Order: sequence, then C-alpha cells, then structure tokens
Amino acid sequence: MTKYYLRQRHSINDGVNIVFDQDFKASYLVSGRSGKKSDEIQVQDMSGRVLVRIRQTSYGIIPRFTLNYRGHIVGSISFTLGHISDFVYVRHLSWLISGNFIANRYFIYHNTKKLLSVKPENRPDGLYNQLNVTFDAQAPVHIAIAALLDIWGVKSNPLKHFNWFKGPNNLSYRSTYTK
Repeated sequence: MTKYYLRQRHSINDGVNIVFDQDFKASYLVSGRSGKKSDEIQVQDMSGRVLVRIRQTSYGIIPRFTLNYRGHIVGSISFTLGHISDFVYVRHLSWLISGNFIANRYFIYHNTKKLLSVKPENRPDGLYNQLNVTFDAQAPVHIAIAALLDIWGVKSNPLKHFNWFKGPNNLSYRSTYTK
C-alpha cells in the first residue's frame, strides 16, 4: 500500500496540482477542470506523458464522465442526484465509491477488496487529501478519480455559499447567502 498526497482543489490557484508520494517527492501532475461538456482532468507522470484522462461527456444535474487510461476507455462515471454522501459506481471496472465527497472521506472497493481510501490531512503548507492506494499500477486512475471527486465535492458543498458573521453579542451567529 502506497500513500499519495493530493492538495485539495480549493487550495490551488493555477490549475496544476502536484501529487506527492509518502516521502513527499513529486510523483504525478494533475491538471484540468470539470463543469462543462468536454472539460477534462489529466494525470501525467513527471516527464509530462498523459496517463489518465477523465473527460466530461454530459453536464447538468447528472453529469457523466469517461475514464481513459493510456489511450483506452476503461470506465465511465456518472453522479446521481443524491451523490453528496452516497455511492458512485464506476462502470466497466465494477468499482464502488462510497463515503462523503464534501468532507473528502471515501473508499473505492472492487467486490470486497478495498482499492483506495481517502482522508484529509492538514500539512504545514496546506490541506491535502491522503490517498492510500492498494495497487501501485492503479495509482494514476485513483488519483484522477480523487481529483474529480475533490472538484465535485467543492462544487456540491451547499455551505460554500454562506458567510458566517458573529452576532451583536459575539455568541450567536447569523448567515448571509452570497452568489
């Protein structure tokens, strides 16, 4: 089992994310975005060769994505209406993703075998998702899925639209909705 560290999406500004291994050496690059049809997330090795592409094929309430690994479509992902703390199924790979995507705490299973576990970790230079990958050969695919779920969790978080202010007595809080 290998640990990787992927900086959480709301912590980066330039759109390129470096994935570090357990010794905190750069291992992969993640770039791209999600939200519109034909948007793409890419995972590259450190030499710049693209290993994995997740391409958005539809948008709206229930977006769909195709998963390309080394030039071949190996799976597809589609979110459901209750995706905030439910399950996501990766077709063709028979992977089940379960957990809380907003809190970045989830697992990927194939049958009863745990392939990946993700949890947030606070490091001196920011907030990271710690990825525990069972099989190293699958690491780029898991990193791409974790990057997609990180983006999707940030976009889906209903609390990001609220600003919290202390009330007049500094004990109670009131919220205001922002767009």
